[in-house]
Amino acid sequence: KVSKSELLKCIQITPDAEDELKNLHKSFLSVLEKKIMPKYPISMYRGDGIVFVGGGRFTMFVMPAIQAIRANAGRDIPIEIMIPPGNNHESGFCENILPLVDPSGLTRCVFMETLFDSKTMKNVKGYQLKALALLASSFRKTLLLDADNYVVNSSFFDSEIIEDYGMALWPDYWKRLHHPAVYDIVGSHVDSSRRARFIMDTVSPSQLYQSDDISKVPFHDLDGTIPDGGTESGQLLVDKYKHLDTIILSLYYNYNGPSYYYPLLGQGLAGEGDKDTFALAARALSAHGLQRYFYQLRAPVGALGYWAHPKDNVPILDDEHVPEDQRSFRGVAMLQHDLDLDFKAYKKAYTEIKSKLVQDLKTFRKKATLSDASADLANVDELFWKERRKDGYDVNEFLSYFSDVPVTFIHSHFPKYNPWEFAQDQEFTFDGKKVMSDHKDDPNFKPTHHGHFRMYDHTFQKLSNYDLELANWLSFKEHICREDGHTNFSYLAEEIEKTEHGLQRYEEMCKYIDERVKMLKSTTWEGSRVN
Repeated sequence: KVSKSELLKCIQITPDAEDELKNLHKSFLSVLEKKIMPKYPISMYRGDGIVFVGGGRFTMFVMPAIQAIRANAGRDIPIEIMIPPGNNHESGFCENILPLVDPSGLTRCVFMETLFDSKTMKNVKGYQLKALALLASSFRKTLLLDADNYVVNSSFFDSEIIEDYGMALWPDYWKRLHHPAVYDIVGSHVDSSRRARFIMDTVSPSQLYQSDDISKVPFHDLDGTIPDGGTESGQLLVDKYKHLDTIILSLYYNYNGPSYYYPLLGQGLAGEGDKDTFALAARALSAHGLQRYFYQLRAPVGALGYWAHPKDNVPILDDEHVPEDQRSFRGVAMLQHDLDLDFKAYKKAYTEIKSKLVQDLKTFRKKATLSDASADLANVDELFWKERRKDGYDVNEFLSYFSDVPVTFIHSHFPKYNPWEFAQDQEFTFDGKKVMSDHKDDPNFKPTHHGHFRMYDHTFQKLSNYDLELANWLSFKEHICREDGHTNFSYLAEEIEKTEHGLQRYEEMCKYIDERVKMLKSTTWEGSRVN
């Protein structure tokens, strides 16, 4: 159901609107090429570093994310926290907490209003800020991370991919659902008569999965489109010397995102935001003769969470025997994989799949010519692929090469680590307010267990020996619940101010944090660490 004809049914765009967007895009590309890039001081970008967008609650989220980087990716990577306008009360965190979180002094806050005028920042918010923050950061090779994304393994900046491609992207859960008109708007030709791949398998020859009806082929398998799956921009790695114009063009898409590009890229079905704008910008520039390559990892995004009772999301414990149709998986985090090892697996898949097929074809030709010396090789080859298609094509053969690629990022976004909200709802407890509310229609309900539980199940231990949950809550306890600790976090100060009995709620939050830390300490595993 992702063929061209089906994708055309979702968002309706008039010919006049499409032509206007096409002309505006063409004009901006001209300005970018002739006026912006020749004068842009690209040499101001130096070194490698990591960038977050902070401000409000996101500043609070960034705190444990910085500690995860220092514990798992190195203590000498510079980090910049970009603070959007309207967040002038972040100085308490930047001056008082940040030196404690990262004593190296390599992490700093950057207030974006000191870099851009009010006209530039007007009406820029949410997802739109990420492309602007990327442009504003001082680093050449830049890892852009969401504030709720945690590094648990690996290093990044010396990657072969960055040297060869200049930009690395990670996959989303969803297929690409871009409206076909997007490609016309940005000037990228799509050959609707030629299938170029099978989902993300760009290795196996198309003869293996030829379709009798090209109109039913998934649109993003066609030549000229951006390959499936969709992009998840909780992490993005880019060399600005190779992709500065890509970033600026993605900023153009994001400025015009809510009105035009977000709906056209996601069609209201696969999430929307900045996530697909970087790949689109690279494709648009390539279509205009400026080859901007990128590599999107093939290892599918994973899910982390726990198996739960559907009614209240309380975990199903090991000694409970619950039928499969009476359990549901509560996903709380996305698992994204190691860049270099994914590329290594891709090259292995390319070599082995291609070489095996070449050898099989040679053997088939040899047998055919032995029985008929005058056999037409073109006909022999066609017969070979016909026989292969009888066996059926399975994309899982390609994906199997990526099954052992380790996890690098845990994007824990649903819900985000928000101790204020967690405490209000008594989230992730067996007998808390949220659970009791879910059973308000059952006066005889009694919780079978009490207290807190972990939001990542035991599979987390196979991913990393870094106890992320414990590390995060220890960070909250140390920095938020110190004396007057809330005054250093604008988000908490504002929540306390506007909440009835706000300081009492703050004390209850710290009690919740303390109880959670005790549970996590008692359930950590042998060999685990928090720094």
